[in-house]
Amino acid sequence: MRSLCFETTLPRSSSLSSRVNRGLACVTALLAAFAVGCGEDDGDGDGGGGGSVAAAESATLQPLTTDTIGIPTTVAVTQGVAWVVESQFDRYVPFGGTGTPSPFRLIGVSLGNGSYDEISLPNDFFPEGIAATRNGRLFVGSVSTGAIVRIDAGSAVAQSFVNSLPPSTVGMTVDLDGRTLWVCSSNTTDGTGSVIGVDIATGETVATHPLEPSDNGAFCNDMVQSPDGSLWVTESFGGRIFRIPAEDLTDDDSAEVWLEDEQLAPPEPGQFGVNGITLLGGQLFVVVTDRGTLLRVDPALEAPSGDDLRALSLSFLDGDEDVELVRPDGITAVPDSANEILIVENGLGTEGGKRLLRASVNAQ
Repeated sequence: MRSLCFETTLPRSSSLSSRVNRGLACVTALLAAFAVGCGEDDGDGDGGGGGSVAAAESATLQPLTTDTIGIPTTVAVTQGVAWVVESQFDRYVPFGGTGTPSPFRLIGVSLGNGSYDEISLPNDFFPEGIAATRNGRLFVGSVSTGAIVRIDAGSAVAQSFVNSLPPSTVGMTVDLDGRTLWVCSSNTTDGTGSVIGVDIATGETVATHPLEPSDNGAFCNDMVQSPDGSLWVTESFGGRIFRIPAEDLTDDDSAEVWLEDEQLAPPEPGQFGVNGITLLGGQLFVVVTDRGTLLRVDPALEAPSGDDLRALSLSFLDGDEDVELVRPDGITAVPDSANEILIVENGLGTEGGKRLLRASVNAQ
């Protein structure tokens, strides 16, 4: 058995609008995910901590604050700071939002003392995915324009990196070799999604891997790279995890369905299924947004089924049991830690969530 302890420490934000329409719900899966990478001294921790996580099937939740932010989506860690994307999707008019957003920002939460900082993002950017490197560089993608900006170590200025990967960018990660930024690009209108490799030195596309559509289409949401170089990609409309083998990363059209199951699928059409994905102790951990669940599965399995998924039962330290996460989105393992995961609850359409959770997985 294992337990998870969550800490939160984020600034206050605006309140949410009421339940959004399907178009906005689709975009919120863009809340992908600890879409953080393992490369170029990648510091988001998605490469997983050391040690071994066996059947982690219970979780004890401990929120430390009730502060919220404007629909957080994903998180990346570098140099001891967790950078959280504030999407403000509840204000994006094309997706049924309520009006003009506040200035866009990243919120940096110190994992050491809970203090935070901010970095401004371009106007009309509506950010979603983020990737970080251990040397302090950040990449942030836009849902509204498909653009990607770069923020260098020690800087608070967002510089243009890629003008557009139409129609929008979602989760992303830096390759192990530090040369490629892997990006989920998805279209909520026609239900198509792809993994696109972008050369970090030039900004040019080096590979494209479309995801095979399910009956409900395909939404490329988040990804993580394992130590062998393979990419593991979540697809939120059909409830699937794709794999791109390391040896095929630069060969177009190499994404293959690795696991498909009802536990990963959205509860109803128009909702979001599997979203954020990370590696911890050699195990893949995923969250399912509109089920409020945290699951794990062994990536060493050649042909896994739903029976291989392990759902963690969630409870609070104050005694509340059988709880659910509030629209979990991005997740990532804490770098150099054997037992910690960060989880973002975007809380879109609800009165809860909108916070960053720190999860310590402890063997008992």
